[in-house]
Amino acid sequence: MTLVLWSRWILLRLLFPAMFLLGYCFRKAKLGCIGGMVLLWLHALLGSAAALASGGPLAAAPTLGEIRVAALKFGTLNWALETIRRQQFDRQAGFKLEVIELAGMSATRTALMSGAADVIVADWIWVTRQRAMGQALQFVPFSTSIGELVLAPDSSIKTLQQLQGSRIGIAGGPASKGWLLLRARALQLGFDLQASTEQQYGAPPLLSAALEQGRLDALISFWHFTARLKAKGYPVLLDLKQTSRELGLDTDLPMLGFVFRQSWAELQPQRIEALVAASKAGKAYLQQTPAAWNALRPLMQVDDEATFEQLKAGYLAGYPQPLSLAQIEAAEKMYGLLYQIGGKSLLGSATALDRASFRLLP
Repeated sequence: MTLVLWSRWILLRLLFPAMFLLGYCFRKAKLGCIGGMVLLWLHALLGSAAALASGGPLAAAPTLGEIRVAALKFGTLNWALETIRRQQFDRQAGFKLEVIELAGMSATRTALMSGAADVIVADWIWVTRQRAMGQALQFVPFSTSIGELVLAPDSSIKTLQQLQGSRIGIAGGPASKGWLLLRARALQLGFDLQASTEQQYGAPPLLSAALEQGRLDALISFWHFTARLKAKGYPVLLDLKQTSRELGLDTDLPMLGFVFRQSWAELQPQRIEALVAASKAGKAYLQQTPAAWNALRPLMQVDDEATFEQLKAGYLAGYPQPLSLAQIEAAEKMYGLLYQIGGKSLLGSATALDRASFRLLP
């Protein structure tokens, strides 16, 4: 690689992303995210060094270029990304996948908003909130998984009504989709679940530990955390898809998706189509090749077969079909219901779903 080309690579991979993220942090008074900037800068530095050692990134460049995806190191998204890279589904789809591993959800969102990443995974409710604040983001489906309500092992609770008087842990905070859906269902049944229970909010691992230690009676959490509890024999009171169905909502509505800047997608629409194609190929590969899961086991952080099998089953069950207009209408209905419960204090200024939050692919 010539000195000029290498200099350009340094600018693109190191200096520009760092400048974008640093500027974002100071504009938003988020000084704590400077740590995320340092991680991103080191990630770019290591990638650049590897590129130089292997002959440089300009060799055999994919037609669609590079797609940078920010992900949690041990999150379920990384299972998909690791499979895509190992099997080179990105190359087959015409792009090069770069994974930026970060420590928390807020760090991935900061990376997207600053321009240091092209794509993250988030829910469409967050996308609508961002659009109401002037950030033109869009969403395509990644997962239909929505979570469950798990009980303590010795619990005598059998119905939603019997949760009254209990201590409930809620992952995702008071604006948690699962919690808002349960509150809506309780009101439909004639009682106020928020007023009649004690709520505790926190990080999913801490809430799982609280349930195991007897400091909670029930827990609403993300599917991969409840899967670990189910593997230990913790009973499930209800699946939140069941609650959605009882509320008259579409149970196959994808809640999590690839999220990206609309301007980025419109500049080269084939890129997001290629990422979705690679993701679909990776999921099909994991479905058809059980041995492929062995390579993902370190990322899954499992020590026993029961947990391993629960996580595999939950992951494979959550893959969505392409988005339809009927599902966007269902999302409008769900958002309207959630806003009635949560209001502006929890869901922000977007009183209705912005249909442009969703990007329909050919």
